[in-house]
Amino acid sequence: MVSQFNKSKTMYPMKCGIRSILLCFLNLLGGWAQEHSLTLEEAFMLAENRSLDASIARNVFLNAFWQYRNYRAELLPNVVLEGTLPSLNRSLSTYQKEDGSYGFVDNNTLTENLSLSIQQNIPFTGGAFTVQSQLQRINQLDKKTTGYLSVPFSITLQQPLFHAKTLKWAMRIEPERYKEALKQYQVDMETVYLNVINYYFDLLLARVNLDIANVNFDNAVKLYDIAKGKRSLGLISQNEIYQLELNRVNAESGVISAQQTYENRMLTLRNYLRMESDDTFLPVTPDGFHHSDITTAQVMELANKNNPVTHHLNRRIMEAQMRIDQAKADRGFKADLYVSLGNTGSDLTLPTSYRNLQNREMASLGIRIPILDWGKGKGGVKLAESEKEVVARQVEQIQLNFEQNIVLSVSQFRNQARLVSLAHHADSIARLRYETAFQTFVMGTINVLDINSAQVERDNARRKYINELYLSWLCYYNLRQITLFDFINRTDVMHPTQNHK
Repeated sequence: MVSQFNKSKTMYPMKCGIRSILLCFLNLLGGWAQEHSLTLEEAFMLAENRSLDASIARNVFLNAFWQYRNYRAELLPNVVLEGTLPSLNRSLSTYQKEDGSYGFVDNNTLTENLSLSIQQNIPFTGGAFTVQSQLQRINQLDKKTTGYLSVPFSITLQQPLFHAKTLKWAMRIEPERYKEALKQYQVDMETVYLNVINYYFDLLLARVNLDIANVNFDNAVKLYDIAKGKRSLGLISQNEIYQLELNRVNAESGVISAQQTYENRMLTLRNYLRMESDDTFLPVTPDGFHHSDITTAQVMELANKNNPVTHHLNRRIMEAQMRIDQAKADRGFKADLYVSLGNTGSDLTLPTSYRNLQNREMASLGIRIPILDWGKGKGGVKLAESEKEVVARQVEQIQLNFEQNIVLSVSQFRNQARLVSLAHHADSIARLRYETAFQTFVMGTINVLDINSAQVERDNARRKYINELYLSWLCYYNLRQITLFDFINRTDVMHPTQNHK
């Protein structure tokens, strides 16, 4: 029996030697694959520059930017050059004779006209002011005569009366919409960071599970070999041998499963970062956050200042009020005023058409009076007012939920630092306990159930520590997303936008 036990001990170093050679070979293959470490901060930068989510966020903001630019252009003078060069008309047209009968007349003309106008919208009245200069040339081909009609200068006012002032409302709504879009872009980029945290810690946990599986397999092999020697001496039962052999088989299966999960998590993060398919890397366990000085009042103030929800709610209220004004304007009396003043002249030559100018005056007033609409106008106003009440209640609920989320997020973050510390301490204790239990089992003091229990507690403690680290980063970046404030550098979060031309 003694000789058998000694034989098992001599076989154990041989197996360890073979395993060491295999590990060296795997490490060599890893060197050929150029596996490198990747920190969480480096993953952030890669995601911000490469990920599809970041690209989508930039394009959504770009859309809002050009929408705002178009609104700004509505407030600036609009210079337009229009013309017809030329217009040929060879046709017959009807005309009424003095006796009431109709006849036909030949049209054989070549017409050219050109106008230059400067138009300025008037936001506070809803009208438009235009300064214009025109020139028209008519060539009667059959008579071989040419005439010119000039309008050197004219001023025109087009003014809707009792209409909704759309541009005036746009001056209030569009800047708020653009501020919302700019800050929403920052929030979307922080969402990219949160996605990276999820994928990165999924990979990190998979790596930890793979390391645990490899260690468990090594230990299972060692314990099984030692147990066979003890069995030959009659120190343990055959049932314990079966248990340890089962542990070894399960541990080997666990290595294969953990390896597959690790490769899947690697692929997920690599695709999100849009890295090369053969680029492999090792996740690095980051430190936790310990900013316990963050207060609810501070976060609430920063969130009200920086978060796009403030601009979003203001915009929705203004849009609801604009719809009420539109409904009131649509139901009542309307009028359109058109006034144009200037001078004009005509002659057979271009220079003389600008002499002996005459006054050019045009004016019109169009009206629209609804006489019977069966309550449609009143119903439109009531509908708009009802929609505003709905919006007001929704805005109030969103604000309450937003403030409640801030309170919960701050509380969770403040507690998370302590949870990380406790989990780290538990991880260290569980590791020491397992090492002690392992050595004690080798000496024959404890049984298989005790060593299995110590292993499970060690593995769970390690996984819990990684999970608490994950929640620590998640809570911190959740606060960053809510406040758009970097509590480490004490500055507002400002992700760069593309240059727009």
